[in-house]
Amino acid sequence: MMDINSFAVIGISHLEYDTEKRERFISKKPETFINDLKEMGIIKGYVSLITCLRIEFYLDFGDNSIDNFIESEKFNKFFQEENIFVKKGYEAVEYLFKVGCGFYSVIKGEDQILAQIKKGYQDSLEKNISSKFLNVIFNKGIELGKKFRTESQISHNALSLEAISLKFIKDEIESIKDKKVLILGIGDLAQSILHLLVKEDVKNITITNRTYHKALEIKNIYEDVSVIGFDKKNQAVANSDIIISATSAPHLVLKRDELENYLNKDKRYVFLDLAVPRDIDERLQELDKVCLFNLDDVWSVYNKNVKNREDILNRFEYMIYEQIENLNKWFRWKNKMES
Repeated sequence: MMDINSFAVIGISHLEYDTEKRERFISKKPETFINDLKEMGIIKGYVSLITCLRIEFYLDFGDNSIDNFIESEKFNKFFQEENIFVKKGYEAVEYLFKVGCGFYSVIKGEDQILAQIKKGYQDSLEKNISSKFLNVIFNKGIELGKKFRTESQISHNALSLEAISLKFIKDEIESIKDKKVLILGIGDLAQSILHLLVKEDVKNITITNRTYHKALEIKNIYEDVSVIGFDKKNQAVANSDIIISATSAPHLVLKRDELENYLNKDKRYVFLDLAVPRDIDERLQELDKVCLFNLDDVWSVYNKNVKNREDILNRFEYMIYEQIENLNKWFRWKNKMES
């Protein structure tokens, strides 16, 4: 007989633990502990969801008592120093369904978590550590995750900083494929924007970095990207249409006094300053045909989209509870057929 009260989830996530503490927790090899529970018959099956942000185990206890287990010496000895959460029955199903729909993601409604759940579930099938009970719950959860995104359209508007940064540029320049782009810096954000520009089929991209050999390493990934020395940046700015700066410099790297004589007064320039502290002299925007955006502009759009996504989650949350009822109906039908 299948009973929703046999289902539980235990684990930690970014909501409880920072990166260092999550790393320490995973070093204790909790999955080995969970696998031992299956070997001993305490649980009938499990699905692991282990990502950079969460370490969670979804468990089928069958006829065994969840409460007896979490009060046992074995459980408390392993997790005694951990801020681990335990959810049971209805609450555990609701949690899984909301995780799959992106309710607890850093970027609400993002698609990656659903792909991670599908992978975790598929791994459990391949290792033969799942159960029929878990198969039903996870199939319902994955089905819901797909339907939720389709009907809510929550992923319709890009929300990452790099995607919004690119949107700023595309709003200012209708066609960017034939434009010359200069990127100053090779940090994570700069590389993410570079990746998006390449996907947009922008052909003329130049990068520069104070440490030249590090910029050359990027060229090993993107062969068509040009690399110049940092001392040539002012000339490169003048020859570019779009200038994106995201260095770690503690001071301005593009100054009006140094750039003004290089710039073509008949040409339009779009600058995007994504550095903290700022890289680009804000006085540049006083010049004709110069448009300058900074992180404050990007964050304002980002925060607006965050609010929009939270509103969407609230509006479509009813789908979670509809699917839980569908799951309950299936269990009732299955149990009636087998009785």
